Amino acid sequence: MTSTIQRGHGFAAAWARTFGTTPDLPKASRGLTATLAVIALLGTGAAAAAWQVNDTKTQQEIKELQNRIGKNGNVIDKLNDVNRKLRVNPRGGTTPEMIATPTGDEALNATQPTASAVGIDQLCTSGAATGLGSSQQQLCKDLANTELAQYRFSMRMFERSKENYDRLKQIEDHRRTLGADDYANIQQNTNELLALTALMDNDRDRYNTYMSAYEARIAHIRNSQAALTRNALKGSGSLSMPIIK
Repeated sequence: MTSTIQRGHGFAAAWARTFGTTPDLPKASRGLTATLAVIALLGTGAAAAAWQVNDTKTQQEIKELQNRIGKNGNVIDKLNDVNRKLRVNPRGGTTPEMIATPTGDEALNATQPTASAVGIDQLCTSGAATGLGSSQQQLCKDLANTELAQYRFSMRMFERSKENYDRLKQIEDHRRTLGADDYANIQQNTNELLALTALMDNDRDRYNTYMSAYEARIAHIRNSQAALTRNALKGSGSLSMPIIK
């Protein structure tokens, strides 16, 4: 009982020191006072436990943050380390010169294989007015046109290679002007170089595909010419051009 009264006086004194007045509290029974004391103790324990949980979580998050930025907490050091890893030394030197285009008698015309143009009728004369003669004349024209188309396509691809080289030199010259810390410009320059490389690969594939098709067509025409001639000499077989379905 004495302990309860002392706690009551202590509470009143604390109230007076804080608010400057004495609290006008109703008289509490011994049981009520004990109950309030137990509730206060339980509430204090719960608050302490909650604080301990929150404090542990905070410490874990702090440790994770330290691991990301460095244990010494110096973000600048981490950024400088990343900067050193991303730095690219400026590129020197020059782009190798492209193989010189032949000139003089070695030069090639973009559309005509020879300086003296020969008409298709001169290359493939009519000959005898027979079925065999007509078939051979048509095959001769097809062969001449195919060879001319193959030549002209090769010359167009030759001009395209010159354009690709000029673009490559432009990209590499720009690369040499970039500093070690020009990350964005260096990445853009690399992307342009990769795009040009992909375009050149595509050009090479198209060239090889067309050349193979031209060669296959030329071989087929020559085989047809040989077959017609062989049939005429043997006196058997068809003397007309084969129809491919």
